[in-house]
Amino acid sequence: MESETKTYTHCQNCGRWFEVRTRFATAEAFENSKIKKTTRICPYCKKATPVKKQYLRFDESRIDGRITHIEGKYFL
Repeated sequence: MESETKTYTHCQNCGRWFEVRTRFATAEAFENSKIKKTTRICPYCKKATPVKKQYLRFDESRIDGRITHIEGKYFL
């Protein structure tokens, strides 16, 4: 079944979510993945923020209308 997936990270400086280029084909692939810690520049506050799995959110929208939303456990 076709779906559209997006991955977001939570900025540890300003608290906003922004999309990252890391892509997963399915929710299962996201849950089973190991993410190497990197940093990205937040488009809102322009500061570097760590990108770790616990700061990620995965959204999958299927053509049948089903939506999967998985959010890591993050702390500011």
